[in-house]
Amino acid sequence: SIQALADGLYQPARDGRFQFNDETGQLEVTQSSVSERVLDVAATLSRMESQVFDAGNRVVPISFDTTPARYHDAITAAELGITRLIATGDSFYVGSSQARIANILLATSRFDGIIVPPGAEFSFNQYVGDISPEAGYVSSRIIYGGRTINGVGGGVCQVSTTVFRAAFYAGVPMTERAAHAYRVSYYEQRGEGPGLDAAIYVDPDPAQALDFRFINDTGAALLIEASVFPATSQIQFRFYGAETERQVVKDGPIIRDVVPPAATRYEANAELTPGQQLQVDIAAEGAYVEVTRIILDTNGNEIDRDIFASQYQPWGAIFQVPPGDARLTTG
Repeated sequence: SIQALADGLYQPARDGRFQFNDETGQLEVTQSSVSERVLDVAATLSRMESQVFDAGNRVVPISFDTTPARYHDAITAAELGITRLIATGDSFYVGSSQARIANILLATSRFDGIIVPPGAEFSFNQYVGDISPEAGYVSSRIIYGGRTINGVGGGVCQVSTTVFRAAFYAGVPMTERAAHAYRVSYYEQRGEGPGLDAAIYVDPDPAQALDFRFINDTGAALLIEASVFPATSQIQFRFYGAETERQVVKDGPIIRDVVPPAATRYEANAELTPGQQLQVDIAAEGAYVEVTRIILDTNGNEIDRDIFASQYQPWGAIFQVPPGDARLTTG
């Protein structure tokens, strides 16, 4: 039927992706937008009726209605209220495996150039999409079920941690953020210290998923740029938008209730021979960590204060050893 044809030919709109040129103050398209395309059933039927008795020409051109995407290629920074860089977030992944780095590169690319509308809620999981081999992710180390295991997508939380830091320094309100189960050394490299990480877990069941979310309360559109700098093992998120007349001050981290790492555990691995061992998890101290974000106006008066609390569990090292190893009964 013509309606079935219409359903098959429907094309949803897709926003373009952009970068902000700091010298010109203009947007540059990095990925073209796609207009919504809907079959015009009435016009197409009319064309079919007019051609049905024309034996010499039985080809009927299909008629479409098209609507540009909300953020189409010709949109300008001025239209969106984007005037300047308002915040950056950085993290470092020194020491990561090649598989973890591959996942970091892929996940970061999902966010580069997106625009968050004014007043809208940003969802990390919405943009990162499916974390699966089909989506291009590979197996690396992930935290799952009370321990570190090999799983698809290890390293994606490095990306959610970095966008969390940009949102922290942008002063935007956050609606969902979860700390990791234990302190992860990657997230404490080069300055920030503990307490500024954001764990995510993509799951079809909302009750099982962990997301990172914030509200764009800047009064204008928010452009997110995301880059990876392999030479320094660095991820950076940059938020461009309107002048918010807010200053953000980080206070902390305050670390207390430090708990020694849990006892080392040993597991049997039939692929190992006597004398061999394989470390599959590392030890980490437990602690309560608190970071405070103080938001000031242009005169230095405090207008808001948020406390980001993280309860990290003590973590024990885990070694795999051959069956029959004495440590399996004493460890």
